[in-house]
Amino acid sequence: MVRASIGTLAVLGLRHVRMAAVPTTGYLMVGGTCTADCAYCGQGRRVVGDHSRLSRITWPEVGENQLVEAFGAHPGAFQRVCFQTTASRGVLEQLLELVPRIREASGVPISVSYRVTKLEEADQLFVAGVQRIGIAIDCCSERLYPQLRGGSLADSMSLVVGLAERYPGRISTHLIIGLGEDEMEAAELMLELRQAGILVSLFAFTPVRGTRMEHDSPPALLSYRKLQLLLGLLDWQEKERVYISYDAQHNIHALGLSEAEVRSFLHKHFVFVTHGCPGCNRPFYTEVPGGTMFNFPNVPTEAVQREIDQFVEDLKVDGFDFAHVQSSGGEGGPMEVMRHCLEGEEEVEPSS
Repeated sequence: MVRASIGTLAVLGLRHVRMAAVPTTGYLMVGGTCTADCAYCGQGRRVVGDHSRLSRITWPEVGENQLVEAFGAHPGAFQRVCFQTTASRGVLEQLLELVPRIREASGVPISVSYRVTKLEEADQLFVAGVQRIGIAIDCCSERLYPQLRGGSLADSMSLVVGLAERYPGRISTHLIIGLGEDEMEAAELMLELRQAGILVSLFAFTPVRGTRMEHDSPPALLSYRKLQLLLGLLDWQEKERVYISYDAQHNIHALGLSEAEVRSFLHKHFVFVTHGCPGCNRPFYTEVPGGTMFNFPNVPTEAVQREIDQFVEDLKVDGFDFAHVQSSGGEGGPMEVMRHCLEGEEEVEPSS
């Protein structure tokens, strides 16, 4: 058996549910009981009660043959298929058997979120037909990483960056905002990852019943929006220099953009949508329909102006500095990151 998100099964005609937004990626999950103990994950080995959820989404079981047939019967249903995995025995072998079948039946690119431990495992997955491998980092804080995820953030970074060097343009990672990190920790990690050529997907923390963090709260929307804006600036690279300033509490205080520039950028690139592999929209993965929308599954045409206006007004209330910083340097060179913190000095760092 394999599991699939309830929205995926609905698109494939295997379940009948009403959906506020249709997934553009088919989401599958393989693996048994997870051996990891992430404090925020509904698949963790110490979760009390129901293990059927990953974030807000339920993942019913479905037979492999039935799933392959459904993909073949619904050509064009998805732009991509993404496999989630648990840390359990036999997962790699199941992926190596199932990925080629789903790839042939669906005809779309395949992403796999899998904790690679050896380079040979990545080689095997790519040979099997995987286009992108995602290694979740999740927690942005070295001080919190051991207790929330286990292990070391430095070790995880070394693994992900090393894979990105070996497989340029084919490695992704996931960051969960709202696990107790400050904005500077999240921003600096994003900067390092993007400079290493790694695609960064952002998630908003969602409390899941039965986990150690079930009573914690999602992140403040303004903090999340600032990080979405920074990631958008890094992705689109419309400027040769990214300027970022932090206040004494390590919150993002400025990005070297005037109010007009912020508005112009967001109208061109509405970065408040889901950020992940091409074709991924993760509808309501971390949101409740009608509630706070951290990640819109698609560009909400009728709400774009309202969302931008609200974001700018929230920045003003928060004391954000809209002072414009002139860009300098030669054209065509690597992007530079210019930082300033009220506790330290400014530094300029060219990206790789």
